[in-house]
Amino acid sequence: MDSSYTRWIHHGESLHADIIEHPIDEQDNGEGSIPMEAMAEDDNYGADHLHGLLGELHSVVEARAENQDSDPKPLEKNSFLEIAMREAKRLLYPSCSKFSRFSFVVRLLHMKCLYRICNSAFTAILKLLSEAFPEHNSLPKSYAEAKGILKELGLGYDSIHVCFNNCVSFRKKYASLDNCPVCCLSRWKDPEKKKIPQKVLRHFPLAPRLKRMFVMKEASEEVQWHLLKQQPSEKKLRHPADGEAWKDFDK
Repeated sequence: MDSSYTRWIHHGESLHADIIEHPIDEQDNGEGSIPMEAMAEDDNYGADHLHGLLGELHSVVEARAENQDSDPKPLEKNSFLEIAMREAKRLLYPSCSKFSRFSFVVRLLHMKCLYRICNSAFTAILKLLSEAFPEHNSLPKSYAEAKGILKELGLGYDSIHVCFNNCVSFRKKYASLDNCPVCCLSRWKDPEKKKIPQKVLRHFPLAPRLKRMFVMKEASEEVQWHLLKQQPSEKKLRHPADGEAWKDFDK
């Protein structure tokens, strides 16, 4: 469990439960507490998953190359697979063999979330690293640019302005409004100055994530397990797929 996890109290937990609270900078392995700084040396920040994904992508591309005679169709331009392979081959700087630009940026962004680094500080770190790295490096120069790399690969999100009272979302026919059509509250914190929305909904689109999931053979087989390999048992609920809600969703 991440040490920064916040205990929720609205899902059945008792408000008076005896909770053992650990300091946020320490974790216990049963033999005493270990500073997070010491743990960080062995933390790969999800690199194993990243290498697995990129390795699978390489396998897909190689298989397509071998079948060019029977299927000469090239990778669809700007598809997830085409963009992922382009990023996987892009060096962080000339002669760098340990990181691609993508893998390095993913690790940096993971650290940003893990240690709660603010956006402006993260941009300052990127600028310093860019100056320290060899010339012609491909490191992004700002947090926004780093996020753009992830968004291009379907890992980003869409920001949608929302009425502070949750009446409507300012999109489609309401996209150009400055005030809520229901409660008339301003969309902005200070309408007279820089237009900063009072509330933002972060929408994570489903389709790009499904496309990314089904690019990998192993993952695509796993997510179809309930349909292809599960043996349903009459009058028994052994998996959510046996439930009426799941069946209705499939339908």
